[in-house]
Amino acid sequence: MEEMEVLYKPLTDWLKDEALSEHIDKAVVSNRLSDSPCALVASQYGWSGNMERIMRAQAYAQGKEGEFYSTQKKTMEINPRHPLIKELQRRVSEEEVDSTTSDLAQVLYETALLRSGYVLKDSSDFAGRIERMMRLSLGVDLTAPVEEEEFFEEEEEEEEEEEIGDEEEEEEGMEEGVEEEGGEAEEDTVPPPLEVSFEKSCDSFNPFPTVTGRRRGE
Repeated sequence: MEEMEVLYKPLTDWLKDEALSEHIDKAVVSNRLSDSPCALVASQYGWSGNMERIMRAQAYAQGKEGEFYSTQKKTMEINPRHPLIKELQRRVSEEEVDSTTSDLAQVLYETALLRSGYVLKDSSDFAGRIERMMRLSLGVDLTAPVEEEEFFEEEEEEEEEEEIGDEEEEEEGMEEGVEEEGGEAEEDTVPPPLEVSFEKSCDSFNPFPTVTGRRRGE
């Protein structure tokens, strides 16, 4: 183990002093890791990933006390048998550190954060680093721009004119429909004229009613 610590000292010093100086307190060689390239361990006064999520959900975690515990730097344990760590060690030892090497160290730290249950503070930078590494793995130039969409002005103008014409036709149809409905409503509301038959009333009227009955003595 001591030999591994001596062998990987350039890498641990580079991670602590340059690549991840803002995030970790120190980097050490670990024999506890099997498949993972690295892991993060909370400091004596720091929170674990689960504890940090619980405290962030509490109202008092937004105060000074919560900031003190959540901003404590962590210890990074590296797996000396992992191929990614071996490649980092080779580049650092041979002084071949470039932007890709720094991105790889940042991605290793951020994936260890997620694996340990912590929350990424800047997910956009993480996504940008992942995209750059995908470009490198696929052989795509890092400076290759996104193709601009082709615009056809004449076709767009014709489409706009057609849309305007369709809208005007729809508005005219709606206005005509409203006028027709208004006319029908007015016709329905006018009451029909009253028809009075005077003939039947005159015929039935008799100023001298006939009195039926017998006289006295008959």
